[in-house]
This record gives sequence, C-alpha cells and structure tokens, in this order.
Amino acid sequence: MPTPTIDDIRSKREKLRGLQQKLDRLTGNGPSKQAEYSRRKTSAGSNVAPIPAVVDQARKDACRNNLFKFLTTYFPATTGLSPFSKDHRRVIKRIQRCIVSGGRFCNAVYRGFAKTTISENAALWATLYGHRSFVLIVGINQAASQRNVEAIRTELTDNELLLADFPEVCHPFQCLEGRPQRCPSQHCDGPLTHILCRADVLVMPTIAGSKASGAIILARPYAKARGVKHKRADGANARPDLVIVDDPQDEESAASPSQVNKNLDILKRGILRSGGHRQQLACVVNATVIARDDMIERLLVEPSWHSERVKLVHRFADAHETLWLGEYKRIRQDFDRGNVADLERARKASTAFYRHNRAAMDAGCEVSWTHCYSEGELSAVQHAYNVLIDDGPEVFASECQNEPVDRAAARAKLNRDLLAGKLSGLDRLRIPAEFHHLVAFADVHDRVLYWSVAALQDGMGGMVVDYGCWPEQPYRYFVQASSPVCLSDVHPGNQDAYIWAGLQRVTETIFGRVYLRDDGTPLPLGKVLIDAHWGEKTELVKRFCRRSPHYGVLLPSFGVGVKPGDRLRAGLKPGGRNGPGWCIPPAESGEQHVIFDADWQKSQLAVRLASPKATPGGWEIFGTEPKLHEMLFDHLCAEQPIETTRGEHRKDHWECRVGYDNHYWDCLVGCHVAGLVAGVRLPEFDAVKPRRSIADRPSLSEMAAKARRT
Repeated sequence: MPTPTIDDIRSKREKLRGLQQKLDRLTGNGPSKQAEYSRRKTSAGSNVAPIPAVVDQARKDACRNNLFKFLTTYFPATTGLSPFSKDHRRVIKRIQRCIVSGGRFCNAVYRGFAKTTISENAALWATLYGHRSFVLIVGINQAASQRNVEAIRTELTDNELLLADFPEVCHPFQCLEGRPQRCPSQHCDGPLTHILCRADVLVMPTIAGSKASGAIILARPYAKARGVKHKRADGANARPDLVIVDDPQDEESAASPSQVNKNLDILKRGILRSGGHRQQLACVVNATVIARDDMIERLLVEPSWHSERVKLVHRFADAHETLWLGEYKRIRQDFDRGNVADLERARKASTAFYRHNRAAMDAGCEVSWTHCYSEGELSAVQHAYNVLIDDGPEVFASECQNEPVDRAAARAKLNRDLLAGKLSGLDRLRIPAEFHHLVAFADVHDRVLYWSVAALQDGMGGMVVDYGCWPEQPYRYFVQASSPVCLSDVHPGNQDAYIWAGLQRVTETIFGRVYLRDDGTPLPLGKVLIDAHWGEKTELVKRFCRRSPHYGVLLPSFGVGVKPGDRLRAGLKPGGRNGPGWCIPPAESGEQHVIFDADWQKSQLAVRLASPKATPGGWEIFGTEPKLHEMLFDHLCAEQPIETTRGEHRKDHWECRVGYDNHYWDCLVGCHVAGLVAGVRLPEFDAVKPRRSIADRPSLSEMAAKARRT
C-alpha cells in the first residue's frame, strides 16, 4: 500500500470534518448559522480556483530561454525602462548561463548599472520557468536582503504583465490581498497551495502543471548565509541550487584585509557549500569594487570564477584636459557657495556651454551606457564628467570605473621593483662615512627570531647594513610558520629556555660583528631594541634585557596602537622621556623600556623606503644583487596602510596582507624607533618647541617666589 501524502491526509481530514458537521446538524449539536456562514465564506475566499488562462502564450514562450528578453518585456518600469547597453547584454547573458548551466560568475559593475534590479528579476525568471527551484538572495545585511524579497513580492502582486502570462503564480499571491495569515488556508479546489509570503521568504504556490510549483526565494544577510535550508510541505529539506549575492561589502569591510579574508571565507566555506554535495550550486555575485584588493577584486582574479570589470567610461574625450576639466569645470564650479540659486545658475551655464560645444566635447569619448544620465543633463558623457568634477577623481574611480585609487600605493609605493632600485652597492657591514648612528632590532617568535642592523644619519637617512634570523635556515626564502629549522630544534628545554637561548645567540651576533665606515672607523651600536610585546613572554624579554651585559644599550620595546589625534602620554610623567612617536616611561625598579606608536613609525619608514635613491632622509639596503634580498623585499611589502578617521584627525592604520610574513618589516620599523631614541635629529621636528615635562615645570612655591622678586 503506497504511503499517503500530506495532501491525501488533509483531504481525508476535510471529508471527516464534513461528515462530523452533518452529524452535528442531525443531532442539533452543530455550530450556529452565523458561524457556518462565516466558515463557508472563509473557505470560499481561500479557494484560488479557477486559475485564469494565460493571456499571451507566445510571449511567455519567447522569454523561456532568453533572460534579456524577459527583463525587457515584463518589467517596463525597471529593467525595460531604458534600452540596455552592450555591457548589460553581456552581463545578463553571463547571469543566464549561470542559472541554466551552473558555475560561478562575478560581475563588477558601476553604480547605477541596475545590478540589484537585474538580480531580483533574474531570480523571478529562474523560478517562474522552473530553471531553479530554490534561489538564495544574499545582501550585506538582513534589511538589504529583505528589500530584495519585498521587490520580488511587489512584482508578483502588482505587475499586470506577469499576472497575464503567469497566472498560476501571480493570481494566488494577489488573492492573499497583502494578508500573509491567509497562506495556510489557501487552496485550489481542495489541495492546499502551500504558498508562503514573509519578509524573508517567498514560496511559490503549488498548482498542478505550474513549472514554479513550490519554488523558494529566500533572503539572508551575508554573515548568516551558511547552512541555509527550507522544509517543504512534504517534509523534505530543500537546499539552494542558485545563489545571487548582491553588493556583499561596504566601505569599512572592503578596506580591511582581515574582513576581506573573512568575507571570502564565508563565501567559499559557507555559501558555496550550502547546496550540499549532491547538486551543482550556481552562484552569481553582482557588486561594485570599493577598495583595492577588496573581496570583489579578489574574485575577479580567482581562476575558478568567470568575471568581468565593467567601467562607465571606456575612453575619455579628446578634450578631456582642455574643455571638460578646463572651461567646463571652471563654469560649473564658479558660484556663490552660500547661494543655492547661484549653484543652479552655474549648472545651467555649464550645460549651455556643453550644448554649444557638444561635438568637440563628445569627440573620442566612449561610455558604457548612453542612457545613463539624469534630468537636466544632455548625455551620459556629460553625466560622467559631472560626477568626476563634482565628487572628485577618487569617487569617480571607485563608483564609476571599478578601479578605486590605491591609497596605500599613493602613500607608500613599496614593491619589489622599487626596493630593488634602493641597493647601495656596498658590502654587508660597510657604512658610508656620513652615517654616525648604528642601531638594531630583534623580532621575537617561538619558531624563528629575526633581526636587523641599520646605520643612520641626522634627518633619518638610513641604510640596512645587516639582517638575518636564528636559527639559520637551509633556504634563502622560507615562511616562518613552516620554517625547516626552529628554535626547539637547536636549543634544549621548554619554550622559555629555547627563546632565551635564541636571544643570547642573536645579541651575540649583533654585538659581535664589526661595522666599519668608509674611513675604516668601527661604529658602535647606540641602541638595540627587542620586541617585548608578545603576550606571556613579555616578562621573559624584560628579564633577558636586565641581565644582559649590554643593558642600557639593549632595551625591551612595545609597539602600540594610538588613535588619530591622540599621543603617547607615558613619557610626559616625571622622569620620563619622549620624542616623535616614542616615549620611555619613568623607570620602575631601575627598569626602562620603550613604547612607540607603531602605525606612525611605519608610515614614516614607508615614506623613507619609497623615496628615490640618494634622496635626503631616504633608506637604502646593502648589496648589489636584488635576488639575494627577495625575502626581505616581500616582508617590506607585506603590510598596507588603511586610512582611519576620528573627528577631524586622520591616520594610517597598517594591516598585514593575508598570507604574507612581515617580520623584517617589523625589524626595520624597530630600527627607525631605535634611531629616534638614540638621538637622530628630525629637521621637521626641530622647529617645534618641545613640550616641557611635568618635572621641568616650576613648582607653585617657585612661581610665588618669582612673583615676589618682580
């Protein structure tokens, strides 16, 4: 005997209820006439039968395998409002291929491309024709993803063209009359439709012969899109077979390498695995590149993704510098800032100038979408230049060109080629005669210790004269996390014991070598700092420095984060010392240590490393062969600055790129700090009168005595 379905059970319950009602009427125990009238009225209102006939079957069939035709035919108020460009056709074709055949597609398009509306209407095409049965729409947050579902629900209930050709789906939704509580009781001449209409999910009605029967459109925020499933009316768990990701990042997450890595991890481990192993999941990501190396840029170069970067302007006008950024810009920006009417006058005047010189100003310019312009503008070319002029090149590069300005590169252009050009030509340990300070820094880890030595001159010009690691490795290039030889391999004992032994070996190496200037004079080490900002090993480093025969020259150091607008305060206390971006707090129990603003010091060093060779204040590296310094170069390029703001104050916060080692970069930053502590002069700070510490200020009694004398 076959297992009864849910509909069979519900149908038998209805028959049993009808027999019970007849029995109640015969025995006089039935409901009142008013109650029975209400029941019959409710039951009649829940019945969506008969389903209207399709108005234009030929039109419906013509769009079955043509997403572009579907978008432009059935949505005259959105995706059919203006003729699409060649770029739109190409992107839409890619989305169709993803829906029909599967795969992973990333479309990086400019703002105003209608990517969100295309995504929403494409989800309808996928479900209405039965190409996909479970569409997951992912937005940056719950509100954004629910807006996608709300827009789709509005099309199902209010779009007359969809109602005409897809009555088996739209008619049951319209019968709800905006009341989701009617969903459980809705039926079609007996069998329930199992329709669902909530803020975050739509379930298409189950109607005999409908390609969309039971299809699901579900919305989830990006961070919670993992492990999505939906229980169908028959008790089966359905999993997505199509994911549409719509703008999954904002300015903050796009600028943070750690957040970018987290978002990619959510996509790869969570979203792309939500379909399970038994079906091929199709995924399309529609977004705009917000920052260099953000999530979307990373997807654009992923080998397993089909992708494209679409720009608003393919080629700028021949009169780009002369007419557009010359006379047109002057006219548009020539207005009284306090007079709104004058702003409108300037804009009309610039449009009149463009109208008069349009042929010359349009010449050579190629834009993506000729219909992309606003009221009051004459063309998409004018619209593009208005954005460039009004909002600036940085906004235009990101929002219109999908090529955001690399702020990190603009402030610190560190790369292998640049660093290869900074080699001094001198041998290891050799120092030019004009350098008078020698400093060093050691970076502490549990597997490998890194160190570097730098010679400095007033003005903070520097030269890396030596660097290395302990234990020494059999390869010139290695990664710390998988180093072939680690401290525990060459030193016995527990972790404290082999780190201590490693520090002894490093300091012996640094202090044991002879650093000669060109005139043959050895240059002694002025300051050597050791990284002590390492969790439970801080006290170990402090104790090592105290017991070292080089104590006084050898000091523990701590790199800390300082918010924009703030400064290090510890060195202002009585007995403390301070300088630009560093301080030495008052000694406690005879112990001194250095605290420095890590981000400020890194920004200073980056500028010095990026400056052309032989520039005053610039840094160079010993040697003549760049290939011997490849690992050093990669460490120096491992971090990138991210601009942070606090009120009116701005500052770069440095973050390490995912998968990079930055230990020699930390060593050179430590050498920069050591030079400042050792007394290297910075001309830009000489003109600023140093703030007196509390210890230098006269006491109240001294001020009173001075007042009596005068």
